[in-house]
Amino acid sequence: MSSERRRIASAATLILVAYGLSRVLGAVRELVIANTFGTSHQIDDYRVAFGVPDLLFNLLLAGAISSAFIPVLSEHLAKGDHQRALEIAQRVLNSAIVILTVGAAVLFLVAPLYVSLIAFGYSPHDHEVIVGLTRILLLQPIFLGAGGMVIGILTAYQRFFAQALAPLFYNGAIIVAAAFFAPRYGVTALAIGVVAGAMLHVGIQLPALWRTGWRPSTALGLDDPGVRKVGRLMFPIALGLAAAQVNVFVDTILGTSLPHGRVAALRYADTMAQLPLGTFSQALAFVLFPFLARDAALGAIDSIRHRTSLALRLNIFVLVPASVGLALLGVPITAALFERGQFGSESVRQTAFALTFFSLGLAGQAATALLVRVFYALQDVITPLRISLVVIGVNLATNIVLVHLLAQGGLALGTSIAATLNAILLGRARRVGRSSVSCRWPPSRPVWRSSSRAVRCRAACARWSPSWWASPSRA
Repeated sequence: MSSERRRIASAATLILVAYGLSRVLGAVRELVIANTFGTSHQIDDYRVAFGVPDLLFNLLLAGAISSAFIPVLSEHLAKGDHQRALEIAQRVLNSAIVILTVGAAVLFLVAPLYVSLIAFGYSPHDHEVIVGLTRILLLQPIFLGAGGMVIGILTAYQRFFAQALAPLFYNGAIIVAAAFFAPRYGVTALAIGVVAGAMLHVGIQLPALWRTGWRPSTALGLDDPGVRKVGRLMFPIALGLAAAQVNVFVDTILGTSLPHGRVAALRYADTMAQLPLGTFSQALAFVLFPFLARDAALGAIDSIRHRTSLALRLNIFVLVPASVGLALLGVPITAALFERGQFGSESVRQTAFALTFFSLGLAGQAATALLVRVFYALQDVITPLRISLVVIGVNLATNIVLVHLLAQGGLALGTSIAATLNAILLGRARRVGRSSVSCRWPPSRPVWRSSSRAVRCRAACARWSPSWWASPSRA
């Protein structure tokens, strides 16, 4: 095995383990929150309040700046220009912090208007609570965004250990807040725990950042060609993410028209659906991204094609049986994880109902996460934008129709349909040089063997406790 393959394998192993631990802690976090609040109106208020901070973070850092920043930084590192890479890193990080701080300040002021628009089905008291929670949570994207930028720098330098620890500290702080302070102080303590976790997220990475040669500065470098290139690449990515966030808002708005608890059930289901994605697919795409960006900078098209094809096949191999298992075993899985405290049997049914439909889109989400990184590594940000705009329109239409038929399950199904369509369109559009990135279906026997086991297990559970499989009522 070559030294590069060993580096990729060791990095992938580290990130997979760290992502797995992070997802486990994320599940524990949701278990503790569910035990404290169940699917009550309090936790619904908290989930709705998270909408604005999530928008700010996801729009500017989680996707846009980092996806544009890593290929530019990798391009300079591939050419051996480390000093120039550090200059760009310093200036982009400073600019990102300023943008996030200004954005948070503006959203702090307009929070009452936002809440009145997105939570129109809630009472005036709920509106007041949501506004207060939103204003606390707006500190989160500043710290978490800075942490996300540091992750981008460390990723470009192919240093993964510190960034692997960061999500563990983030989730750990929330768990402590939910377990020890939320029972007495309510969802306000939970929001404060989120902010504390975001501070730990960036703090744990600073020693590793220092070892790259990075030093703090006040330069924004808006006239720097490297910073401007990041901005040019970022704008189409940000536009696509902004359009995608419309779906999140519409889901929340449609969810608030349903009985209390359905928004929380939808989020709990999404958390469970993200477990296989986070522990394998997203970790794999994350590790591959700097290598793809470096290959693109060096013109190694065959290497990009090989890495992408192998990763797609691995994703299909893992996620097809995982999807079948979650779809057919949703009720017992949800009951085993969440049914305690305030989270009763009705909460189990409502959550499992949404989980069934979320599971249908796992393979699509995994393929999308990988394929968009191929385009971004090649600094092609227009193709994913065009496709995402089409997919967003389909998602909006399906959600509006399906929510009336399947309640929170309809919102989950609309998301799965959109994810699958996105992957198909990206797959058809992917071009690396003059050759497509081929993807051969993995050996089908192990996939179908795992799927058939899940079917048999589902049948056994149904015989053991038929009431578990009763369809949830919409009312």
